[in-house]
Amino acid sequence: MRVSNIRRAVATFGMVAVAAVTLVGCSSDDDSSSDSTTTTATTTTETTEVTVTETTTEAAAGEAADPATTEAVTNAYVTFFNGATPPAERAALVENGDVFLPTLEAMTSNPQAMATTATVEGVTLSDPENADVKWTLLMNGAPVLPDQSGNAIQQDGTWKVSATTFCTLLAIQGGGAPVPGC
Repeated sequence: MRVSNIRRAVATFGMVAVAAVTLVGCSSDDDSSSDSTTTTATTTTETTEVTVTETTTEAAAGEAADPATTEAVTNAYVTFFNGATPPAERAALVENGDVFLPTLEAMTSNPQAMATTATVEGVTLSDPENADVKWTLLMNGAPVLPDQSGNAIQQDGTWKVSATTFCTLLAIQGGGAPVPGC
């Protein structure tokens, strides 16, 4: 039954991804633009954790995070939402990752899930161990879920994608079956 729930979640993720690509492809593209900065990080190291050393600059709650925190949170999001990242490495970058490992492993058989990546547009600290993240989910480089609001949590010096953020993404997929950890 657990495998069935995981398969259902993975299949649903694929369907949502395809629907999102269709919606994005059908949206209008006007020429108006706004000035904004998008931070995209790619990780080419073989480590499974992004560690943050103590910094001397701390932002107050609600302010943009310092550069080291922003980089660590961005790396966690970019690596976690990269479908090509091995499941064990992804599990190390999400809160309660051991619970999500079977779901992450099941996603490796879904071509749509494997084609996902993410960009982070902004990181704001809500307190020293929690951050609000503005991010976009991409499929094959095209935005499918733009301007998402998510959270990151710092555990043992490592910034991770919050379980709530991952569960919210899984809930968008639907399917009715609860995913372990959500």
